[in-house]
Amino acid sequence: MLKCSECQRDLPEKEALVNKTEDGGKRIICPECFQKLTGVDYKTFAYRKENAKQTLLAVLFCIGATIYAFVEKGIEWGIGGIVLTILVYLFSSKVK
Repeated sequence: MLKCSECQRDLPEKEALVNKTEDGGKRIICPECFQKLTGVDYKTFAYRKENAKQTLLAVLFCIGATIYAFVEKGIEWGIGGIVLTILVYLFSSKVK
């Protein structure tokens, strides 16, 4: 069992959230205190973080494919790749 550094509540290890302080130390926070401190519940925060990673990977893949298409197929395919990259970014980064 761990203790929340904010409310001193006992937590099981799987519920505890480890946070780094500005001075490099670590503190343990429960999900309720996380929501009070940030204004967002932890599940939403984790979903948005994962969505941002996936969006970054998708956009990087599209940029690579665009460069390849531009070099191998010509300017028309390169412009199509740029349009596709912009569309992937716009549709994948929408907040639901």
